[in-house]
Amino acid sequence: HKEDNGDIYARGSQDMKCVGIQYMEAIKKLKSENKTLVRTIHLSYLPEEELDGVYGMQKFVHMEEFQKLNVGYALDEGYANPTEKFSLFYGERTVWRFFVRCSGQPGHGSQFLPNTAGEKLRKVINSFLTFRAEEENKLKENPGLKLGDVTTLNLTLLQGGVQFNVVPAELSVGFDVRVPITEDLVE
Repeated sequence: HKEDNGDIYARGSQDMKCVGIQYMEAIKKLKSENKTLVRTIHLSYLPEEELDGVYGMQKFVHMEEFQKLNVGYALDEGYANPTEKFSLFYGERTVWRFFVRCSGQPGHGSQFLPNTAGEKLRKVINSFLTFRAEEENKLKENPGLKLGDVTTLNLTLLQGGVQFNVVPAELSVGFDVRVPITEDLVE
């Protein structure tokens, strides 16, 4: 929705709308000033960032239509900045998203059952969040490091259980991990 004064409000599938709108406004300004550029500017807006572009951009770059664009340089979303400065990120971290599934002894919630999925899940979560705290401390304690120099890890999903009085046979936890390009992924 665009207000009479030019303010735009939106919600939905486009991540980083503020940056996308800034790109459109920049092009609008270039056109109004009759600027002639060496190359054509193309904007693409895709709704599937969380899927890593599998059904959109990854397929599009292999199509003839994309090849005809003769892309010389590409910018990803970036961050909004209220000043005249523009932040440039030159190293994209590797994204790992995964589930850890723990199975164990199911039963009634009124008992102390041995070897439950919940006990195993707690150990997994503790281990991952300990690593997260170590990486966060590394960033805090070394002023020369930036966010892109450390691994970020966040617990983002928990799944399992059917009702309060039943100990489930399986529980799952999902993590979103961003690994710096300087890390050895095999290690």
